Amino acid sequence: MPSAKEGRYQAYKLLKELDSQISETMNQIAYGRMSGVDWEETCRSHRIAFEEWMRFAAVQVDAASSHDEGIETT
Repeated sequence: MPSAKEGRYQAYKLLKELDSQISETMNQIAYGRMSGVDWEETCRSHRIAFEEWMRFAAVQVDAASSHDEGIETT
C-alpha cells in the first residue's frame, strides 16, 4: 500500500487530469463542437480520467473501511 504522501500525490495527479478533461469537455460544449472525431475523443478522454479517479477512490474507500474494521490489507 502506498504511503499517505504517495496517495495524496496520486490523488492530485488524477484530479488534475480529470479537471483538465472536464474543462476541455465544457469548452467543446460552449463552442458547439459536440459532434465528430474531436468530440468523440474528448468524451473518451473524459471517461478515462473519470474511471481512473473512481478506481483510485474505490481503493481508498476499501482501505479506509478495512482499517476501520481492523483488517490488514496487502
